[in-house]
Amino acid sequence: MELFYRQSGETGEPLIILHGLYGSGDNWMSIARPLSENFRVYLVDQRNHGRSPHSEDMDYDLMAGDLLEFFNKHQIEKANIIGHSMGGKTAMWFASKHPMKVNKLVVADIAPKSYEMTDSNAGVHKMIISALKTVTPETAASRKEIESRLSDLLPNPQLVMFLLKNIERKNDGSYRWRINIKSIEKDLEKIMNGFSGLSTPVNVPALFLKGEESNYIKAKDLPRIKELFPDSQVITIPKAGHWLHAQQPELFTAKVLEFLKS
Repeated sequence: MELFYRQSGETGEPLIILHGLYGSGDNWMSIARPLSENFRVYLVDQRNHGRSPHSEDMDYDLMAGDLLEFFNKHQIEKANIIGHSMGGKTAMWFASKHPMKVNKLVVADIAPKSYEMTDSNAGVHKMIISALKTVTPETAASRKEIESRLSDLLPNPQLVMFLLKNIERKNDGSYRWRINIKSIEKDLEKIMNGFSGLSTPVNVPALFLKGEESNYIKAKDLPRIKELFPDSQVITIPKAGHWLHAQQPELFTAKVLEFLKS
């Protein structure tokens, strides 16, 4: 699948950024700008997200395959990769399959494990998908109306504003969701899980950044991280949750640069 991307910077080593679930490369523009002073940054939309094509199926084999196709199309022999949440899992899976293509790996607030569908985080995603299905942008007269409908279903204003970035206006003036909600719902279990088969250590230098207020990386996950990524370190970003790059952008960027330039 040919993925949509934006590029920031013309020189330096390639650096690919992979967004999380419901996100897109556009969400990372403010992070890409300072990074592009040292790297050639590619902001990639994963399948069923942003401006990339839709597909009936989503799993980490497919998304890692999409990334390999991106490497080949753009003649990238080796790159640094930053992945957040779902994007972090794609990046880890890609590194496990193609370690020689990864220089350094930054994983933002996700562990190399399968998250059970009974986990509280899965419950949040089910709530989000239900809200996205309930709110029909096609019948709304304005973005403000869509925001109001979504706010009635989701109590977190920051989450609402994040999800609204997936609204697209069509040529006839009406609105629609840009993401493929149907496929995301169908394959949510694969997105939450998908790591039970990974057992061989990945010999790629890796930095795991954890949001202090997030429960996606727990203390019990640290041995698993070290087992699969022996050359890794875990750093906690204070006063940040799962969207640590948006909540602490300067500190996040500083830690990434420190790692990539070391």
